[in-house]
Amino acid sequence: MEKKGLLVKMVYDFNTASNLEILLPESKYKWYRVPSVNFRSFNGKRRINGVEYEGPVYLFQSNKRINKSKYEPNKYAGKDYKAQLTLSEKMSL
Repeated sequence: MEKKGLLVKMVYDFNTASNLEILLPESKYKWYRVPSVNFRSFNGKRRINGVEYEGPVYLFQSNKRINKSKYEPNKYAGKDYKAQLTLSEKMSL
C-alpha cells in the first residue's frame, strides 16, 4: 500500500516539550497552550515557558517559511478554516 499524507518530517526550531502558548487577544483567557504543530504555524504572539518567542512561522503542516505580513494576524498560516466548518456554519457565511 502506498503511503499518503504527511511524508516529510516537520522542522521544529524550539523544544517541543516546552510550555507552548499563543495569544488570542479577543478571547477570555488570552494565552492558550497549543501543540507544537499549531505553535509553529501561528501568525501572532507566541511564547515558550512564559518568554516571548520571535522565531519563524511556517505554513500549516509544511516546512515552508512564510512572510508574516502576507498572512492574516492571529491565525494559523495556510490553514483552511472553512474546511472545518459544519454545514450550518457554512450556510451562515
